[in-house]
Amino acid sequence: MVNIILPNDEERLNLLDSRIKRLHDMKLAGDVCPHEIAMKTQNFTEDELRQLVLVALHEAIVRNHVTGYTEGLQVSQVDLLAAVKIVQPRFGRQEEVLQQLMPYEYFCRSTNDAALDQESLLLTGHPGLSCHLVEGKPKSGLTTVAAQMALNTDFPFVKYISSANLLGLSDSDKCQRIWEVLEDAHVSRRSCVIIDDLERIVGYGALGKQYSNELLRMLVVLLKKLPPRGHELLIICTTNRRDVLQELGLLSLFTSVRNVPNVSTPKELLAIVEASKRFEPEELRQIKSAMEGRDVSIGIKRLLELIEWVNPITPERRPGKFLLKLGEAMGWVGPNSSSAAI
Repeated sequence: MVNIILPNDEERLNLLDSRIKRLHDMKLAGDVCPHEIAMKTQNFTEDELRQLVLVALHEAIVRNHVTGYTEGLQVSQVDLLAAVKIVQPRFGRQEEVLQQLMPYEYFCRSTNDAALDQESLLLTGHPGLSCHLVEGKPKSGLTTVAAQMALNTDFPFVKYISSANLLGLSDSDKCQRIWEVLEDAHVSRRSCVIIDDLERIVGYGALGKQYSNELLRMLVVLLKKLPPRGHELLIICTTNRRDVLQELGLLSLFTSVRNVPNVSTPKELLAIVEASKRFEPEELRQIKSAMEGRDVSIGIKRLLELIEWVNPITPERRPGKFLLKLGEAMGWVGPNSSSAAI
């Protein structure tokens, strides 16, 4: 890998200021502030900063509805800020990807206990390296919790790796892809990498307990590899099979293991249902009445999927359909039972 050194705050400011002033035959609006742009472009390479200025010029042309340079054309701060959003830095944050991993805003607000703050995450582990495992049953919202943990940091580098991202690749290509992400993470002074569904990443199959020895060996190396001196690297992995990671010798590599429990009481379940704002007061009363004395155990992701599934149904039928599907998910009733049986 080519040795890349990212410019610091002062270097970014100087480079931006120089490039903006070199826009030939262009007028700069009075609101142009290179310092603000420099603060918003952490982890941009020199080439990406140059590209940003050119994109800002293009934005100015489009905004003024012209096809070339004219006397009245100006590059403003609006154009530069638009360019910051357009240019995706190689060593930046996958903000949109992480937001897509958290489709339920009301759930995300409730994950603060699991998604600890940046300081507490980095207090554990080796100097510069901190590895955390988020584990729980399927449909318990592990990916959402991991994404929230990453977003809670202010690290300029945040990347997401999942088995879906690697689908169709050979084991060697998978290793190469993961290795490249971790190598990029070592370039940034403060980085966070999410590795989702760790047991699937190594290709674990319950039948015959098969897995990729090549991927396993690589992950053992990467989860222990310290970043350069003065750099911080936070790795967050998720798994539905803690027992598998123990068997493969991966569990001992983590500095902490966080369990994301199922929703386990009617009170918890009703709080989530109410927070979703998908049910009218009368519907909530019906659901609450039917929940009394019930044994509850359901992954929060599964629960939220059921809430979304019944949302288009008319209010008079929605509570019954919701309770029926809830009963099927938790074993209260069979799939062919009526809602009256709940």
